[in-house]
Amino acid sequence: MSCEASVTEKKAELRSLIRRARRGLDDEQRRAAAEAVAEKLVSVDALVSSKIVLAYMPMKYELDILPAVEKLRSRGVKAAFPLCIENGGLRLFIPAERNGFKVGAYGILEPDPDTAEEIAPEELDAIILPAIGFDRSCSRLGQGGGYYDRLLARTSCLTVAVGFDCQLVDEVPVEETDKPVDIVVTPGCFAVRVHNIL
Repeated sequence: MSCEASVTEKKAELRSLIRRARRGLDDEQRRAAAEAVAEKLVSVDALVSSKIVLAYMPMKYELDILPAVEKLRSRGVKAAFPLCIENGGLRLFIPAERNGFKVGAYGILEPDPDTAEEIAPEELDAIILPAIGFDRSCSRLGQGGGYYDRLLARTSCLTVAVGFDCQLVDEVPVEETDKPVDIVVTPGCFAVRVHNIL
């Protein structure tokens, strides 16, 4: 078995384990986690002082980042959201305040490009991104589609991965193309890879 195949298999196994643990959380645990993460995020000066932060609309079982988005918006930060496109890419939009979203290809809400303002990755000050798993060295395990990996390769802004405590593992298997994030935040963890960013 090649090293590459081994890492791929380890990632698949870890995704399965974490998804199972995440599905086991009840509604109250999810709400409490979302609020705890929101409070931690607004303590990060680099986020609160940002002009535009890319967030995400949570899929089923993902941490709800919307409480954090509302707290950031109340401090004058604009929130952008991704729209999945062909070839594993993302377009970025700041949605209209009213009716700014529509149901997308994966059954989740996406910004409506007819009413939203499109922005370039270079305009982002920070990205708050979901993950399947992460570790304290800020390695991130994504869904496997590479959408965010391709975006991260096009920007040098602050990156923050968020999730539940059950998504934090001892070590995420990584490949050369996997880019670590700057900060990992769960209700019980605040890990920073580069300390001068705070």
